[in-house]
Amino acid sequence: MINKYIEFSKRPLNAFFQIVLFFFFVPLSISLYFGSHLLEKVGFFIVSLLIIIAIAEIVFIFIYRLFSGSSYEFLENIDFKKLMNEPHPYLPYIYKKNFKGTRTEQVNYPLSSNFWRPELATNSMGYFNGPNGDRDIVIPKPEDLVRINCLGASTTGNYLRFENKNYSYPLELEEILKKKINKNLEVNNCAQGGYNSADLLVRFILESIDTKPDYIIIYHAYNDIRSYLTPEFKSDYFHSRKNLGEDYWKFLIGSKIPNLPIKFINYLKNKFLFPGNEQYSLLEVIAKGKLDYSIDYSKGLKTYERNLQHVIDLSIGNNIKVILCTFCIYLHPKIKDDKVSILYKKIVLEENKILKNLAKKNNLELVDSYSLIEQNDINFVDSIHFTPKGMNLLAKHVSEKIKIQSKKF
Repeated sequence: MINKYIEFSKRPLNAFFQIVLFFFFVPLSISLYFGSHLLEKVGFFIVSLLIIIAIAEIVFIFIYRLFSGSSYEFLENIDFKKLMNEPHPYLPYIYKKNFKGTRTEQVNYPLSSNFWRPELATNSMGYFNGPNGDRDIVIPKPEDLVRINCLGASTTGNYLRFENKNYSYPLELEEILKKKINKNLEVNNCAQGGYNSADLLVRFILESIDTKPDYIIIYHAYNDIRSYLTPEFKSDYFHSRKNLGEDYWKFLIGSKIPNLPIKFINYLKNKFLFPGNEQYSLLEVIAKGKLDYSIDYSKGLKTYERNLQHVIDLSIGNNIKVILCTFCIYLHPKIKDDKVSILYKKIVLEENKILKNLAKKNNLELVDSYSLIEQNDINFVDSIHFTPKGMNLLAKHVSEKIKIQSKKF
């Protein structure tokens, strides 16, 4: 009986309604016990409810900070029409094309709150590209243009604003190369936050390859790990991912529900019911299955290798030069003893071995970013995302490989 109740309670919706019932029946019981007439009972109910909410809020704030290492950031609802992501028939989601919806706001990273998220627009392919995000990738490619496309997820696609300038690693790379190479060139940001290697492969096949880049830079790992650690592994990730379209309606409802100025209620609503802010809940919405940190993840690593090999094969077959980069992960003091973070780093290092082997096997240039970029608070805003300084370091190391290969231009 107890085990059945535990299984019942593990379901987010069931757990949520149990919490709601608790907040109703406890004040009701107090009011019925202490109140002698209707008005007094109503008073006891309201007072006891407010006291319980206040206690729950204090406990939530304490526990959240204890486990996350930072204060809970209240999530404001976003108008459904202003969501930047939308479903796609062959990918879990994409950015809307030619979309102007992002807003400037301060970003509270675990290691820094000195940076801002800039106001950007997407281009006609649904990427944030160029200084303001909306720079198009012209097709067909001009004959005299050296085109470099950076593939990856948020560690490639991330933009930060600092001292009135927008930063990303592709922007830094373009700036460095234009100073070193006297050619007409562009570095494009063809990354999408949250993508795994399967998403990267599909997007490359269906779209990025048509831009006919001379080089692609692959800085990508980490995001596949959730699929590795989800039981009943399938190499197409069907066991761990679903399309945003299946639950897109939740954002519509979430955007209509008024935000109460209570953090634990805001957390429960966005985490388990109707998210009103895609930036912090998108990956939760498209996830399937429950993580098992004791699982054998070797099949996942083989799938990761297969996906990247397919990108490499397609590139070589289309005369596109490929530069691989090992992935950086920094277990900063706030998470250095966290068992999950330690496991993720262990797996990332296995992914880095695969990247090195792929570079050797296919005779590709490799940037050993993990060894070259010091893991510290100067270069990272959290465990995997770079500061502008870190972005510049990655760009410098990548630029050295492009310089070696740039003679034909």
